[in-house]
Amino acid sequence: MKESNSKITIITVSYNAATSIEPTILSVINQTYPNIEYIVIDGGSNDGTVDIIKKYQNKISYWVSEPDKGIYDAMNKGIRMATGDWINFMNAGDTFFCDTSLNLLFIPEPESDIDIIYGDTEFIYAFGKYVRQPAELEKLKYGMIFCHQSSFVKADLLKKRNYNTKYKICADYDFFYSCLKERKTFQYIPHTISVFDARNGLSSVNRIAREREFGIISGRSHTPQWKLEYYKFIISHQIKGIIKQSLPENLLSKIRKWNFKRITKAVNQAHEYHY
Repeated sequence: MKESNSKITIITVSYNAATSIEPTILSVINQTYPNIEYIVIDGGSNDGTVDIIKKYQNKISYWVSEPDKGIYDAMNKGIRMATGDWINFMNAGDTFFCDTSLNLLFIPEPESDIDIIYGDTEFIYAFGKYVRQPAELEKLKYGMIFCHQSSFVKADLLKKRNYNTKYKICADYDFFYSCLKERKTFQYIPHTISVFDARNGLSSVNRIAREREFGIISGRSHTPQWKLEYYKFIISHQIKGIIKQSLPENLLSKIRKWNFKRITKAVNQAHEYHY
């Protein structure tokens, strides 16, 4: 097996993440891959996050704690400091799936014409977990098909085109969609790369903002079809919010469990079909 010469930069962005950052740090520094640069960009936390970062600072290549203008501004800071060949963002609260995740991707060395590597993600919810495979690449024109935690990008691409900070939720999608339009080379690797903690989820306001940003970035927000789908989405979430406020918590819990089982069953069936 050919030994990889690629230097991998892992960037963790955090803010007041004292309860979640340590597993993230451990999942990075415990990787068995030999050539890792680890960067932590903290937004000026005051809850003990910095103390945890200092605990592992001998395993961290560079870290800073200072105010920023949001998550994508912090991610851009990390990109500017990166000296690796590939960049991955493993932000506070998320982890690599196993200690050999990087070995599975970079040993043997990826082909030189590959620009972006992406794979599967394990999603954790209150009632369980399941592995989600990305949709077909062509569907990237409609929204994110993989998690940025499960993707690696050639460093020179990110350094030439930082995340657009005018987008508060979907700047990563803006980057990947631009790469698709520019015919950059994506490679799907059928391995579970990261674990994404989805227990908190997005608020209704953020879900609506995300859909709007998807529409703007994909160039569909001016079309009648998109506007109809967007307003249907808003109404649907408003109705769901009213229902959640009206139903007792024990009934909501049963509904969430049923919905999780339904999703898990659909995912498992899709995996069976895929294989």
